[in-house]
Amino acid sequence: MRGETINGEVKWTEAEISRSQLKSVIGRVTKAAGHHRVEGFVLNDGTPIRSVEVKVDDGPWRPATIDPAAARYAWKLFTYRWEGATPGEHTLVSRVTDTAGRVQPTLTDLESKLTTLENNAQWPRKLQIA
Repeated sequence: MRGETINGEVKWTEAEISRSQLKSVIGRVTKAAGHHRVEGFVLNDGTPIRSVEVKVDDGPWRPATIDPAAARYAWKLFTYRWEGATPGEHTLVSRVTDTAGRVQPTLTDLESKLTTLENNAQWPRKLQIA
């Protein structure tokens, strides 16, 4: 990482392009018999994944299931069974933690990042349940 002072504040940039930052994203939510299925993926540098969690609105983090078939450097797919979804707008977000203890950051954690290439923040998804 490299620091640069802009308007009296140090902004950090990452110069390394060989490592993938820890990231998870919810890609799809589908309705199933009596519940909703939340599907997403994880990108990382090959460090084994400890957990993927999903949060609905302001609720607690809940464990998702990681597909065990993924190779070390491949995208890792995950699913979460969302029970009791109520009609209206909801916000879902995922986060991943690897076995080295790194947790996917929030957007607030990354306020000093300068480029979108450095953004591996949690990505909230808004959706409407009819």
